[in-house]
Amino acid sequence: MLNLSIQDQFDGSKKVEELRSMIGKSYLSTKLISVSDDGNECVIEEHGKTKRQPSAITWNRFFF
Repeated sequence: MLNLSIQDQFDGSKKVEELRSMIGKSYLSTKLISVSDDGNECVIEEHGKTKRQPSAITWNRFFF
């Protein structure tokens, strides 16, 4: 899986920016808490538990 920060540089997409605009918002049972400085990891809350996951997975959940 390609890191979002690398993909943004490669194809000019703004996926890390899109994720950052969703901080504090929820989709289904997932709430986005934060995005790392490099844009490659997110902290989410899911079913009352906080966890870290690659930002590409979080982006797919919110936008795809």
